[in-house]
Amino acid sequence: PSLYNFAKVRGYGPEIQKYAWGKVYNAHAYSACSFMPRFGAQGVLNEQQLKDVVALLMDPASPVNQ
Repeated sequence: PSLYNFAKVRGYGPEIQKYAWGKVYNAHAYSACSFMPRFGAQGVLNEQQLKDVVALLMDPASPVNQ
């Protein structure tokens, strides 16, 4: 899915941060037909890498949200 304006559109609050973490960790928990890999659940990314991805999605200064 497109990450363009991810948090800019959805908001920057704790609920969205939790959603972003869950979606990156295990996208299939939100949509069984998702083509997005289960980065955390399958061990593709470690905890720090997951935090970095979520930070990129949630930071208002990130290129994703410009």
